[in-house]
Amino acid sequence: FSFFTGSSRSARRRSRGKIFLMKKEVLTMFSNIAELSPAVWGILIATVVALAVAVVLTCRSASLSTRKMVTIAMLTAVYVVLSLVGTLNLWWIRISVDSLPIILGALLYGPVGGLLVGLLGSFMNQLITYGLTATTVLWVLPAAARGLMIGAYAKKCRFELSRTQIISVLCLTAIVVTALNTGAMYLDSVINGYYSYVYVFGGVITRVIAGLATALVMSFVAPPVVSMLDRSLRTVRTAQ
Repeated sequence: FSFFTGSSRSARRRSRGKIFLMKKEVLTMFSNIAELSPAVWGILIATVVALAVAVVLTCRSASLSTRKMVTIAMLTAVYVVLSLVGTLNLWWIRISVDSLPIILGALLYGPVGGLLVGLLGSFMNQLITYGLTATTVLWVLPAAARGLMIGAYAKKCRFELSRTQIISVLCLTAIVVTALNTGAMYLDSVINGYYSYVYVFGGVITRVIAGLATALVMSFVAPPVVSMLDRSLRTVRTAQ
């Protein structure tokens, strides 16, 4: 009896210790947030507002059928899986193929498809990996911006993009996403108190090169996959 009692007491002490550490981390985070400069606060607020406006305007300008919603949900699920198991993190470099579902959603359904896959997929990934934090919206923004930009360009070209156009838009969005991720990393490190110039900015060039290389690979992978999905969806429509 004394053995089990001692074990339960030890477990309670460990539990209280974990709760104390969690409370301390939360208090530290809020303390760092309170000490942010007005410029950083402005960036955070502008980011939230811009993301909300983009979502509202994009969704209002699009008609989502049940089939489109199902396809977007499927691509979102694929994004979450790829972001969890198809990603290699090497200190400040992140090599991943999770951009493929975003690209597919954008090339199939324009800005609404790309935005929703990037937004919902990255949000779910953040929740699963880190939980809901003060900087979650910052980490969601790059993927959402990727889908929105590619989708808007695809819609402008009436979804008939040449190889050169696909390479150009994917490379451009890769640079933008790298910049947004670097900004998110900087603000997250400042808010959570682990800022290091080498960690945040030391690998920018390497991250840009990795992003461009991934974009080039995706420019050859995405078009045949889009054609296959489009044929499958047309077959389903015809059968119905």
